[in-house]
Amino acid sequence: MLTTTTTPQGAHPAAKLRPQPSSHTAPQRDATQATAARTPLWSAARQLTAAHAKEFFKYWRKVAKSFDAEDIHDLRVASRRLREALALFADCFPEKTVRRLRKRVKQVTGILGEMRNTDEALLFFGSLSSTEREPAQAELDLLAAQLQKEREAARQKLAKDLGNLRPTPLKRAIRSELAGPELFGNRRTDPFQSLAIFADEALARRAAPVADLLPQALFEANAGAQHRLRIAIKRLRYRLEILEALFTRDYQELHAALKGYQEVLGKLHDLDVFADLVLHRVEDGSGQQHLLRVITARRSRLFAEFRHKLDQISVDAIGPRARRAL
Repeated sequence: MLTTTTTPQGAHPAAKLRPQPSSHTAPQRDATQATAARTPLWSAARQLTAAHAKEFFKYWRKVAKSFDAEDIHDLRVASRRLREALALFADCFPEKTVRRLRKRVKQVTGILGEMRNTDEALLFFGSLSSTEREPAQAELDLLAAQLQKEREAARQKLAKDLGNLRPTPLKRAIRSELAGPELFGNRRTDPFQSLAIFADEALARRAAPVADLLPQALFEANAGAQHRLRIAIKRLRYRLEILEALFTRDYQELHAALKGYQEVLGKLHDLDVFADLVLHRVEDGSGQQHLLRVITARRSRLFAEFRHKLDQISVDAIGPRARRAL
């Protein structure tokens, strides 16, 4: 049986399933990891998916009350982790049911996206230095006013769309799915295999796209490959988080490395979005060209940071190392 412990607010659900150093001796931690590794897949699937669903609905309640930017971010992340848990353990449950649930959770992710993008644009253009702002001050003032109006419209749309979705039916559907794993006659997976055996192949599946995309992403101009690599890294990171209880070593290092890659590639993608915004929303002229030069310079510095990370721990090595650490 996977054990649970109390965690600080905001920690992801996998943290609840790992032994806590402050309250366990090394032999106790080893015993807990061994127990988690031996847990039958069907049982682990129910527990881990339920833990992520609980986090998802907790943040949904918070967003419905506050519409705070940080809460919206937390709900987006929680929705993605829940989708990853549903994908990871999909073969343990009826196929059509899982597909419907993933689609419904993805709706929530999508609803939150527009407001997040507007917030990020406001934050970026508002944080430019005086030197970066001055040659395009008039254009930036106009753009900021437009984005503020769009943010308020997005906030109202978010409130309406989330209200229309309603969490209770989805919560009941997830609870019903978890109550009925396919234990016998399951031709897609062996629900009685240990979680540890299942986890090795599960990590390999998420690590493969990272290794495949890396060579293309090394070309600075290949923004599309860098965007796809970011998504592949994000999915591998969430899978590590779900399976954290199985790690015997190196989890913190590998998780931090994935998070670092995801952040720098995410910033690269944001800059590409901001450049497109300037091209289509800022009037042609010297102000527009100045802003594009500012974005290009920042992007080059970020890409150099991405290349530097590869010298520290190459992203395509993280998946194989994670498998060896189980």
